[in-house]
Amino acid sequence: MKDREEYNGTFYSANTHPEVRRILERVRQDGTRIRLHYGDTKTGKDWQDRYDVAGTVGRSMGPVKIPILLHNCNSIGGGGILDDCIVRIRYANRKQGGDMYRHSQYHNEEARQ
Repeated sequence: MKDREEYNGTFYSANTHPEVRRILERVRQDGTRIRLHYGDTKTGKDWQDRYDVAGTVGRSMGPVKIPILLHNCNSIGGGGILDDCIVRIRYANRKQGGDMYRHSQYHNEEARQ
């Protein structure tokens, strides 16, 4: 597939930041719960999505395995991750820490008001 690139057996969009790929693969393997922030990767503006953005990372079935977001580690299905639209990744549990990845120009308009 021309618009997808394989990384450790998972197919990511060719436009996905390399650091995002590394983090998603790491948390997929260790089961860490994360919170994704989708947005414009050119400007870093957060779209402020509230639903289906927290959970553990899994992989779809079939010949082209894409990253999916599972509600928890016991879930057996979930929606595909828009890996080429991620502007921030953070731990879902605030006790674990803050950002794992943050776009260099990340901004959240809601926080400025």
